[in-house]
Amino acid sequence: NELKLAHADRMTWQRHLPFLFRMLALTALILATARPQLGEVKVKKSSEGLDIVLALDTSGSMKAMDVEIDGQRQNRLDIVKRVISDFIAKRSSDRIGLVVFGTEAFTQAPLTLDHEVLLQFLKSVSIGMAGENTAIGNAIATGVKRLKDVDAKSKIIILLTDGENTAGSVQPAVAAEAAASLGIKIYTIGVGSNEPVPFPVETWAKTVYTKRRLKLDTELLKSVASVTGGGFFLASDTVELQSIYNKIDQLETTTIEVEEYRDYDERAAPFLIAALVFLALELLLGVSSWRPIP
Repeated sequence: NELKLAHADRMTWQRHLPFLFRMLALTALILATARPQLGEVKVKKSSEGLDIVLALDTSGSMKAMDVEIDGQRQNRLDIVKRVISDFIAKRSSDRIGLVVFGTEAFTQAPLTLDHEVLLQFLKSVSIGMAGENTAIGNAIATGVKRLKDVDAKSKIIILLTDGENTAGSVQPAVAAEAAASLGIKIYTIGVGSNEPVPFPVETWAKTVYTKRRLKLDTELLKSVASVTGGGFFLASDTVELQSIYNKIDQLETTTIEVEEYRDYDERAAPFLIAALVFLALELLLGVSSWRPIP
């Protein structure tokens, strides 16, 4: 009796096996017809960036403490460095270089897309590192030298100073004409005013603050900007300075092209193969010793 029951169980399982393979084959065919795909949508961005030289005054007058940030009075250079850092962060597609000037002018950082490195160079900028006086013409000439041979959609110098041209071998007007002839646009920013401002003086005992009048040559800065097709801005506080860099950021935009494409792999083939395998198994069972017995 036990042998008969075992044989009956085997016959029941064997009888349903071809139908199971047929259903599996049908399921695989349906999945293949649905054209399963595996992949992703990719976005390719290409940008036509600008080349920008930031020319920063580091002369002795930048010690003036007439500007505040976060409610604390700081010297002009520290404030400017913070604002410039924010400007650099917005220009990720542009090559930016840094020129510092005082009595002399030199390149602190060449044009680069590596803005992290550029910010490190900016952090190391200090008052007096290029001398105590102000060579605006040499600063422009140094920026022009950095930009004249590069291939860019637009070449810009953003020159910031709080004084007048008191040093250097190149006259600002001559340097501006050279920039204009090469298609280099100059934006000039004057920091401070011609009013007396707090200025630190070191004594043997401590630092004392006196009122000092620092002359800002706004007419010169306007002329330099006008000759090159740029613009002149005057900042007497941090908010105005931030606003000026925001305006320049909007005026000199970078063209960014976005191309979207799909990268998909067709995955129907494995399901078609599975369907054929299941159909073949059904046919084999039909002609083998495992075929259903009526």
